[in-house]
Amino acid sequence: MPKRVKGGKRVLSGKIVAGSYSGTENRLQLFDGKFTTGYRVVEFRIASTTPLNAGEWMAKLSTEPKSDISVWDWSDVQEIAWAKYDQAVLFTGSTLAVIRPDNMTIEDLWISAYSTSESNDMNYQIVLEKYEFPAWDGAGILVENLSQAGPQ
Repeated sequence: MPKRVKGGKRVLSGKIVAGSYSGTENRLQLFDGKFTTGYRVVEFRIASTTPLNAGEWMAKLSTEPKSDISVWDWSDVQEIAWAKYDQAVLFTGSTLAVIRPDNMTIEDLWISAYSTSESNDMNYQIVLEKYEFPAWDGAGILVENLSQAGPQ
């Protein structure tokens, strides 16, 4: 059973360029060299860097690069979080964020993003909690992160 590390909360925030449907992928380095620690995503938010511009922004987090942002596959164990933000001119926008409840990442995260806006820069914020577990649990989590978890 994974045990949360006291004081292990980590916040990743930044700005990326959201590309076409083929997406823009950025690696977020988390790996500390141990297979007995990992991170759970507990919050994922995105927003335009220019919130008055109209458009749509979407992103997903995965344990391996996912270049096709146009498909959110909730049955793919490598995809662990999805977010959408849209803004209409002169109206309030809407947001959606979904996080796989059983997610755990041992190595790195990948963020893929897409935008329909002329201003396609996008802010992101990811809140993580660090966990410790026995090496055999770490091996199982790593196998799942590499999408070798068996039939879906």
